[in-house]
Order: sequence, then structure tokens, then C-alpha cells
Amino acid sequence: MYKSKKTDKIFVVAMVVLAAVALGCQRGGPEVTPDYDTTDVRDVPSGVDDGTTGDGLPDVDVTQLLFERDSGLQTIYFDFDDERIRGDMESVLRRNAEMIQEHPGVMIQVEGHTCEIGTQEYNLALGERRALSVRNHLMRLGVSGDRLITVSYGEEMPANTGTTESAYRQNRRVEFSRAM
Repeated sequence: MYKSKKTDKIFVVAMVVLAAVALGCQRGGPEVTPDYDTTDVRDVPSGVDDGTTGDGLPDVDVTQLLFERDSGLQTIYFDFDDERIRGDMESVLRRNAEMIQEHPGVMIQVEGHTCEIGTQEYNLALGERRALSVRNHLMRLGVSGDRLITVSYGEEMPANTGTTESAYRQNRRVEFSRAM
């Protein structure tokens, strides 16, 4: 029986495909060794420091989480020329108070800021009033006043250096940092 070159090519391609499928369907395969320690915690002798806090977390300063941008203490914003706590900031302050109380050994610096409208002296005074307003509110929520230090930066540390009302709104704020 005569075969054409085209038939031979089809036969070879079909055999290659069948071989690839057969190899791909094999069970088992080479043993893979993980690139991490698979030691069972029951295998670690007692008294050995495994580099964790005892609750399975890495040995880190968890109080530093208070000052993480997205998950820590949140910024409190104010209206123009005002130090009163806005209604939409009440729940933010309540959550901040809870977080502060969860870390009793941490001193908190309450930092008052303003936009650039007004004199430097006026803005320093307004920043201080904002910081004190937040401090007093946190104390009403159960935070000890001796853990809260206030400071005013006035207009000196803008969050946004723009000169639009939108930028100014971002600068009328109180932020939190670790007091040293």
C-alpha cells in the first residue's frame, strides 16, 4: 500500500500528540520539596525561641500598627476656621479611641494642622485648638489624657501643597503619631 508524504506527516504529528498526552496524564511526577520549613510545631522542643510572639505572629512591634496609613489611627478632618468635631468624624474618633485603648503602653501625639489661609500665628493657634478638641473627645471616649500629647503645626506641614479648596480641605486635619 502506498502512503503519501502528507499521510506520513499526519501520522508523525498524531504520534507526537499521543505521546505528549500520555506523558501529561502520568500520575505522581517528581517529588517537590517546599522552600519553607515544614517542621510541625510539636517537633520544636519547649523553651526554644522560634521567632514568634507566642501567638503564631512574627516577632514585630504590633503597636507600630497604630500608625500604619490604611489600618492605623485615621485622620480627623475639620471645616474651615473651625475646631469642632464634625459629625462624620465621630465614628472615626470612636474607632481611634478603641485602637488606642487596645495598646495601653503607647503615648500618642495629636497633631493639629490647618490650610494656609490666615496668618501663621492664627493657624498655629487654630491647629492647637483642633488638637485639643480631638484630645478632649478621646478622653470622653475613655482614653487617658496622660497618654495624649498635643502639638500644632499650623500650616507648616500640608498634606496637599495645592492652592485649591480641595487641597485646603485635606490640610484642615488632626493626625496621630507615636510620641517619643
